[in-house]
Amino acid sequence: MYLEKNLRQLIADETARLIYEEGYRDYRLAKQKASQRFGADHQAKNQPSNEEIEQALHEYVQLIDPKEHQATLRLHREIALEAMEFLEPFQPFLTGAALEGTSSPVSAITLHLSANRAEDVMFYLEEKQLPFQIHDRKMKAGKKQDYFPLLRLYVDNVEVELMIFPDDGHGSLSALNSMTGKGIKRADYKRLQEILAAMPPP
Repeated sequence: MYLEKNLRQLIADETARLIYEEGYRDYRLAKQKASQRFGADHQAKNQPSNEEIEQALHEYVQLIDPKEHQATLRLHREIALEAMEFLEPFQPFLTGAALEGTSSPVSAITLHLSANRAEDVMFYLEEKQLPFQIHDRKMKAGKKQDYFPLLRLYVDNVEVELMIFPDDGHGSLSALNSMTGKGIKRADYKRLQEILAAMPPP
């Protein structure tokens, strides 16, 4: 029993490392990779839950040099604030690693936007001559899973993801974290200003 629990923790720790250092965005894929490393990919009893992985990720961040981590986190939050001001017409909210405090140099900044059509955001970026890539991401909103448009661009070599939800308030507000299955934590512009103000000075 002890060995099983220890292996489960090892997989959670390795999954956290893959997310932080290698930029995995999906807990499931990172967990598969970590499980294969320990030869436990077919052993359900040794698979950590998403909550265990989330806890391991926060513990992993504690091992990083505090000044280095705070510098990365501040940079990502400042870029997010600037992007949110720029994207104000689309009611932006910050979510993900920059809000959770787990940003690494390879993390993306994730913003949720609302728009009547995804094309409205695309035209807006094109008018400002900002290059972007078009993707989509499967997320659970309410009782069903669906694919939502995702635009990817770079600011100062930092990746910024723009997830676009219908402008009815329901999609983004009821969206669940695909990694934990919980409601997504979000912060608006004012809240992010407060978070930044509370950070230790650089």
